[in-house]
Amino acid sequence: MNAADTWEPQPGVPLPPGQRAKAEAIVAELVSERGAPTLEHYRRVYRSIGVVWPGDEEIRRLYPVADSAFAG
Repeated sequence: MNAADTWEPQPGVPLPPGQRAKAEAIVAELVSERGAPTLEHYRRVYRSIGVVWPGDEEIRRLYPVADSAFAG
């Protein structure tokens, strides 16, 4: 096992190059099947893991975000 196998992803921290394409494909598939999370979903995750909220615009830049008016 090497360092890339044990790397733990962190919100807002870029993935190692070998994992980026795979992660983006997984996220795209989940978003197409279930829709994107809302900002409130992301806020709950950040709170639950004790990470400082980087702001709405930064979340929109990093991740797919649903319009809360249409989120189920």
